[in-house]
Amino acid sequence: MNIRNLKLCAFIIVLVSFFSCGANQTKEAESNEVTDQTNEETTATEAKEEIIEAKVQETDELIIYEKSFLGLSSGMEIADYTGTLEKGLLQTGEGDFDIFNVKDKDGNIVAYFDPFEGKVGTITITSELAKTEDGIKIGDTFGTLLAKYPDLKVYGSEIEGYTQAIVNEGLGYRLDEQHYNYELKTSEIKKDAKIIEITIK
Repeated sequence: MNIRNLKLCAFIIVLVSFFSCGANQTKEAESNEVTDQTNEETTATEAKEEIIEAKVQETDELIIYEKSFLGLSSGMEIADYTGTLEKGLLQTGEGDFDIFNVKDKDGNIVAYFDPFEGKVGTITITSELAKTEDGIKIGDTFGTLLAKYPDLKVYGSEIEGYTQAIVNEGLGYRLDEQHYNYELKTSEIKKDAKIIEITIK
């Protein structure tokens, strides 16, 4: 083999090595890019999951139970309640009544109750974020409520015309219809009437 052929072979070996290194570097760069993109997507997914979990936890705090709401139950001593209360005045056609407003952890009024001899009376939930264990909330229709509780009773108010659907001894649902007869049939209530308050007795 002459010197020219040796030089040619050496040149070819150097050229092949160069392209081989370049290809490896490209593959390594692409691999790093894919890894970085995967990490970013994982971080974004985890952040979304944390936000969803936080929203679920916040909503769960406003669950309306049959006998209580935010740790408050009818008949308990007001002094024993550890949440935030604020004195207020409820004005109706039947007169003015002293009440206590109930606040959530953010200071928003979510309910109120009428006091009776130092104890909690009927609790009225007003927050649209609150819902019962069965998922019923303010803004739902009477039709939805009736489908879930077909044996409920409906009553009106002779003075104010308040209309309320009673599911059991504990829970009641005030509707945005006015009826001045005390005893009503469910057929007298429009299916699209909306729930505007939920009460615990």
